[in-house]
Amino acid sequence: MNRTRISNSKAFLVLLGISLLLTLLGAWAALRIESGGHILTGMNNSVPWGVALTLATFLLVAASGTLNLASLSSVFGREAYKPFASFSALLALSLLAGGLFTLMLDLGRPKDVFLVLNHFNAASVFSLNIVIYAVFFLLVGLYWLLTIFTPQGRGTRVFGFAAFVWRIILTTGSGCVFAVLAGRSALHSALLPPLFIALSLSLGLAVSVIALYKAGIASERPFAALCQEDTARGMGNLLAILVAVTFYMAATLHLVGLNSPPVRSFERFVLCSGGIFPVLLWGGFVTLGTLIPLILLLVPALRAWSLRLPAAAGCVVLGSFALMYTLIITPQVYPPEIFPGKIVEDVFYGTPATYEATALEWFVGLGGLGLAGLLSLFGMRVLPVLPNRFQPTSSQ
Repeated sequence: MNRTRISNSKAFLVLLGISLLLTLLGAWAALRIESGGHILTGMNNSVPWGVALTLATFLLVAASGTLNLASLSSVFGREAYKPFASFSALLALSLLAGGLFTLMLDLGRPKDVFLVLNHFNAASVFSLNIVIYAVFFLLVGLYWLLTIFTPQGRGTRVFGFAAFVWRIILTTGSGCVFAVLAGRSALHSALLPPLFIALSLSLGLAVSVIALYKAGIASERPFAALCQEDTARGMGNLLAILVAVTFYMAATLHLVGLNSPPVRSFERFVLCSGGIFPVLLWGGFVTLGTLIPLILLLVPALRAWSLRLPAAAGCVVLGSFALMYTLIITPQVYPPEIFPGKIVEDVFYGTPATYEATALEWFVGLGGLGLAGLLSLFGMRVLPVLPNRFQPTSSQ
């Protein structure tokens, strides 16, 4: 299968510069925080996991989901999506690298991550995730190389299936990081891993669509020239299904919580009385991330709009981040039930905590996004991972 690379256009250089700037800002912010302490992030004793960890988890979940296009061709035999397999694998590797970059910067001592390898704890989901990430890099990396150099080979399907299975394991591990936290009853739920899987599928496909759209900008081609009409329609239909499934899983999580006495008060907090959190959940996830994309993708009158699919994908990405923020931050802000059945009047444990992320914290989180963009753009420039129809009119 003939493939090509992105040309050295002005748009490509602008996107590359933005990604590089975000990466450098993230590294600079991490150095400032390391020298000045985590007080510079806005985090506190109640909220030790802030925006940076939320964005890191967001990128890790998206990395698993961006293999959707590759899995459709290698596992399910959909030939229409085969030209996007290399691009899909490159995007998955880039997003995972960006997520881990943010995660290590957020820990405060990035070099200490190697201590996990020297003192492995098989009973810790955190230690297990280190192995899961390493195997994911290996499987997807080999699959990516095979799609570039031997796209018709037997090994492509074998490693494609292995990567498909492992991506489910990776997302399950990410969900289990929060599901096993018994100290935070609102997070301690077996529904979180399947919710993370559903979220990864919808978010990953949305990120893939946006990345294709940006590849078109870098190649100075419209989105319609990057993807055939029937393939784009198939992506839109699949995205609508995955968005609906994600909403179903999130709704199930909250419905179960409302009918569970230990977390019923928390559900009232996140759904009604929690200040910014109900706004993010109802306005960000439900309205922007679910209803608007479904309207854009399913209403026949909007099918003639050329930006329908990228617009819907952008809404899904923003809505997914809003959901991720409420899933991770809200249970930390809500006071934990240290003494069940007792009225706690202590200022620290008895009232909701406050959390406002500083600019440095946002820079650390966005640094991973910048690194993901930097790696994906560099990969598209150096290696032929895109189909020939991406080739600009003037070759470089």
